[in-house]
Amino acid sequence: MAPQLILSRPWPEDAAAIAAALADWQVTQWLTAARWPYGAEDAAAFVAGAGLDEHAVRQGDRLIGMVRAGQTFGIWIAPDQQRRGAGLRAAVLALSRRFLAGAQVIEATHLEGNAGSARLMQRLGFRQTGTARLWSQPQGRHLPGITLQLSRADFARLHGVRLTTPRLLIDAVRQDDLPALQRIATAPEVARNLLRFRPGMADEAFAAIFEGDGLLPPMRLVVRHQGQVAGSVGISGGAPGRIFYFLDHRLAGQGLGQEMVAAFLAEIVARFDPQELLADVFLDNPASRRLLKNLGFLRYEDQMLASMAREAPAPAAIYRWHWRSQLKGA
Repeated sequence: MAPQLILSRPWPEDAAAIAAALADWQVTQWLTAARWPYGAEDAAAFVAGAGLDEHAVRQGDRLIGMVRAGQTFGIWIAPDQQRRGAGLRAAVLALSRRFLAGAQVIEATHLEGNAGSARLMQRLGFRQTGTARLWSQPQGRHLPGITLQLSRADFARLHGVRLTTPRLLIDAVRQDDLPALQRIATAPEVARNLLRFRPGMADEAFAAIFEGDGLLPPMRLVVRHQGQVAGSVGISGGAPGRIFYFLDHRLAGQGLGQEMVAAFLAEIVARFDPQELLADVFLDNPASRRLLKNLGFLRYEDQMLASMAREAPAPAAIYRWHWRSQLKGA
């Protein structure tokens, strides 16, 4: 996957980069709606009329492509960035946002002979549904094309959240992970810092909390360390989402908690572009408070919070991550 790739709105100052990329016939010949030759005025008009489902693909300060993920899907990547994983990563981020918005199926087309698009569509999980005659604006004629469809289930199967860090693997929970997760989360040392877990919790009640395919919030993922279940990290549904996590108390003090939450936070921000995130923490849990502060969360509001593993509500705080704070380096 391309490092530090993000999606944003296209900006007026992107027009020159868009025009330069689409002045290359090797890119534009496979598009259907772009004019040929393509110039700065065309790019400026595109940016001015771009819908909310049009995303600029950026690597650092450079625009390297565009991806549309609305009722239909389309993408182009600058020639010097192709075959480096940027297209796949950009597509995964954009499609994740579309499925989060409630889509169950997304349509796409590509011209016959576009081997790059065919490979990308297959890797994303699109299935061919038929053929069609597609109007090619740059070539000025109808050409044979392929019609495709992507379901939420197929996309989740291939592109649910799966992260690797120097010491951890974070991915969807499997049935055989549940006993180890239950042992960790219901241990008194851990459960007292969580809300929904308690010692002696029934297997069925515990398993119900971990239902999901690891694609969209709400989700809870399993964290593995040296091949063993080490904990979990996840996010609630709704907006703002709440981040939650737990780690085997026997692994405390090694920085694994911060490693897993940092990786998960970065992926949630990249995929779903949340404006803010929250986390609840008991005030007698200094390790978790330090972790959140290190990741840019700020203490936002104090409260009394109930845990199933505590006899009574205890002092706690809501910690808040906000994208404006990250821009300002707070």
